[in-house]
Amino acid sequence: MTARDLLEELGERDVRLEAEGLVLHVDAPTGVATDELRAALRKHKRDLIRLLERERLRLEEADRLGLVIRWSRESGWISLHDPTTGEWHEVKETECFASMVESSRARRRFVGVRR
Repeated sequence: MTARDLLEELGERDVRLEAEGLVLHVDAPTGVATDELRAALRKHKRDLIRLLERERLRLEEADRLGLVIRWSRESGWISLHDPTTGEWHEVKETECFASMVESSRARRRFVGVRR
């Protein structure tokens, strides 16, 4: 089992992890923190801290970038940046709110990008 696998399994079991420097804080529901789980946490502690720190930085960057609505490279589609996850989503222009299309047009005029 890798640290990433362990992190996914812990999420499924509602176990919350938080890294603070080299300290790993664990918040687990009653009965979930078995000796086996504690051993796995000790074994993968450094990698878990690295993964948590990487995720924290990714989410900070996503939050900094905020909501972005712009034309996609694909004609007729709009790209949306989700500030809570950092993911980009492609949505058909015809399925978007009029305000989203207008925001894309305004951004195109501002940036000077031709569609």
